[in-house]
Amino acid sequence: MLDETDLRILALLQQNAKLTIKELAEALHLTTSPVFERIKRLEKEGYINNYVALVNPEKVGRGQVVFCNVSMPVYTPENIETFEKIVRQMPQVMECYHLAGMVDYQLKVLVRDIKEYDSFLKTFAEIPMVKVHSSVVVLHDVKYSTEVPL
Repeated sequence: MLDETDLRILALLQQNAKLTIKELAEALHLTTSPVFERIKRLEKEGYINNYVALVNPEKVGRGQVVFCNVSMPVYTPENIETFEKIVRQMPQVMECYHLAGMVDYQLKVLVRDIKEYDSFLKTFAEIPMVKVHSSVVVLHDVKYSTEVPL
């Protein structure tokens, strides 16, 4: 069970994972030992999965975001497993969600430009158990956050 201090630690780390134990302790008005122990417990219990650097996609030439909606006409456990394995290996696919409804999957794809997305689609079309239902090109971000509301 998470208490208020645990939630504050998680909130602070989501805003800046580079905060030191000392900086966290000062913000929480605690000493470093209990903060360190709490972080280790949060990691061990799976509340904190990883620490990462969030790279600006535009700065590294991957500024075009496209949402690709995919249908699976033959919806079997084998096809689902195969498709998901293939998608996990595609570096352009940043996120993939299995959905309920008219579309079976939605992929968030990062590419340089529409020409590269066209090439991605041609490769994607070779996956036998799926068909691309639609693509939605992002014009610009309105809100982008990696922080989970606590």
